[in-house]
Amino acid sequence: MELAESNKAARSYPAVRNRSWRKLKSPDSWGISVGVFTALICLPIFAVLIHLTKEGPEWAHLVETVLPRYLINTAVLVVGVTAAALLMGVLPAWLVTVNNFPGRGLFCWMLILPLALPSYVAAFVFYQGPEAAIPLLIWIRTNISVDAFLKTELVIRYGLLILMMSAVLYPYIYLACRAAFSQQGRTLIESARCLGDRPGAVFFRVAIPLARPAMVAGSALVIMEVINDYGAVHFFGVPTLTEGIFRTWFGMGDKVSALRLAGIVMLAVAALLIVEQLLRGKARYVEAEGSSIPLVRKTLSGGRAAAAFLCCLIPLTIGFLYPVGRLVHWSWLNLTSDRGVSLTFGDSLVRGLVLAGATALVVTLLASFFAFAVRLRENPVRKSCFRLSTLGYATPGAVIAVGVLVVFGGLDRLEIRWIPLFSGSLFLIGFAYLVRFIAIPLQLSRAGMDRLGPSLGEASRLLGWAPFTTFLRIDLPLLKGPLLAAAMLLFVDILKELPLTLILRPANFETLATSAFSLAKEARLQACAVPSLMIVAAGAVGLLIMNRWLAPTNSHE
Repeated sequence: MELAESNKAARSYPAVRNRSWRKLKSPDSWGISVGVFTALICLPIFAVLIHLTKEGPEWAHLVETVLPRYLINTAVLVVGVTAAALLMGVLPAWLVTVNNFPGRGLFCWMLILPLALPSYVAAFVFYQGPEAAIPLLIWIRTNISVDAFLKTELVIRYGLLILMMSAVLYPYIYLACRAAFSQQGRTLIESARCLGDRPGAVFFRVAIPLARPAMVAGSALVIMEVINDYGAVHFFGVPTLTEGIFRTWFGMGDKVSALRLAGIVMLAVAALLIVEQLLRGKARYVEAEGSSIPLVRKTLSGGRAAAAFLCCLIPLTIGFLYPVGRLVHWSWLNLTSDRGVSLTFGDSLVRGLVLAGATALVVTLLASFFAFAVRLRENPVRKSCFRLSTLGYATPGAVIAVGVLVVFGGLDRLEIRWIPLFSGSLFLIGFAYLVRFIAIPLQLSRAGMDRLGPSLGEASRLLGWAPFTTFLRIDLPLLKGPLLAAAMLLFVDILKELPLTLILRPANFETLATSAFSLAKEARLQACAVPSLMIVAAGAVGLLIMNRWLAPTNSHE
């Protein structure tokens, strides 16, 4: 009798205490919040796409004169940088995964450090290369012809830019391929070895085909970074679509044509994502029985060990060691001779660090709350909202900046009394950072929640806790590690972001990125090295934290 009453009470307890959870079965405030938040994030992107149908006063002139050059330059850089980054990233990832050689332990984590170096900072160092070739160019012009001089100068400038950008961006491919090679396990690789395949045949016939989805994903990230770049192409004098947006808006004063150029960039990125999805198809990583056993790495010696060491050292030297060494030298010269710059730099340092830190904290918390709301009821609508909210990361910063200006500029022109002016405010640039980078904490929050599983949420439901209480008391404390990693990466990305910051920053507001860029434009390379080194140091710390957090899931170490 008592047992039956207790069972009846247990069955009725959740029905009485869990009304807030039962409401999730119908349209609720959580679903409305997801929809409103997604609409706000996508609004600047849609504002740009709408202007594809409009034609500015200078559009016809742009089409006849510079637009073909913008398209060709962008395509050349995309193809060249992607090909070179594949060469720099795939082979070192394979070598450190399947072989033992002197320095392998250091290269495992040092090969990701070039990502801490923004491309525009590396350009400050590398763009002196064409100047070093001036004697050669003068000899060609004097002894051969003017056409040969122009072609040689073009090859040197474009080649050096492609080499520099690929050396900075190859870690995207390295990280993806290293994870893929590690997940392949020992079964397939050792089976190929037992069948008599040499190491080169195993690499090309087994490892590369299995790692193709990872290579495509890493290459897609490289391509999007190339399209987004402004500082490096500006210093090398190679106009692309992103620089065309700056020239058209601020140089020619044609906002409509600049928005149309931004729309073309958006279409190019969308086409890239569609192609990447089609190439991936339904490919999935499948582990055969026993494949989770760690791979026995082959020990290299003699010439093979030296060759492996050089294959890893060359991209690391080009993409990190050499430019950082030059920046350290310039910083020392500046700090010992030019004290006036340090005061101005101190203001931009404080402002940039406060802006990046506050924005990273707010965006990370909003992303974790949004991911929890989507997870409460994973229907097709909320899943679509989750995917749409990550579009900003695949969108160049300049495009997001002009979209934000269009949206909030139109709101300011309405002159509504109870709505403050947004143009030229820190809120505007903070919102743009939210749109641009929220994909990072969203993905890390979602991955962390998937690891927690549904059991904790079900237990809180049985205890009668509301969803918001569950988020604050269970999910948020348990996601501390992923959220800290996401906040650190956000902090680094905001410090590095240049095109978006240049367009939206308030008057007389300098960050580390804008200070370094402005000083470099004035040919004060020694002075610009100080803020550049600060960006690199912050980026290196964030990358090492990310690598340490992801290492247990990426490899069989």
